[in-house]
Amino acid sequence: MGISAAGVFATEDGGVTWERRNDLADPADGEGNTHPAAASDGHTGFCVHHLEHAAGGTGLLYQQNHHGVWRSDDGGLSWHDITAGLPSTFGFPLQVHPREARTLWTVPLNGDTEGRYPPDAAAAVWRSRDAGGTWEALQEGLPQEACFFTVLRQGMGGDRRDPAGVYFGTNTGSVFASRDEGDTWTEIARHLPTVLAVEVLEPDPR
Repeated sequence: MGISAAGVFATEDGGVTWERRNDLADPADGEGNTHPAAASDGHTGFCVHHLEHAAGGTGLLYQQNHHGVWRSDDGGLSWHDITAGLPSTFGFPLQVHPREARTLWTVPLNGDTEGRYPPDAAAAVWRSRDAGGTWEALQEGLPQEACFFTVLRQGMGGDRRDPAGVYFGTNTGSVFASRDEGDTWTEIARHLPTVLAVEVLEPDPR
């Protein structure tokens, strides 16, 4: 479970007891617990905006928080900063591929000072296929000028098709869809109220 301004918590007994899982993995540059996302006195940390587990029971977890995108290889016991390569450290949504545990998407935004909209006012969904080792910007079909929307915490979803579909909604009332894992995008709805959450309902294969 991820909580804004508090961090990641885990239970292994159905919710009877909970433990904090906010420890940073030892980074190569030695930043350690001086990182702004580090736990405060071992208690709270990681202002979690979105938390997702990877498919296949791998133990991989990903989170987007106030200070970047992070990956845990051990069920949240320790966290690696995988923000390098993204245009900003701030963002809300995150989506993980339904079958490929190392593929994920996020929508970086400017932070609190500049305003919570895409960097350079050009929309892009960023994808990694190597668990955050590298990132690529996916912009085809998305607005590239004067784009000031925000995508909120639950504003991104996906389906289980092959290739996987990815969808996101904005606070300006648009919904964008990609049916090729983010390579291209189409605006499928506009002039809606603020889109708080996107869920995908797939037909029963029976």
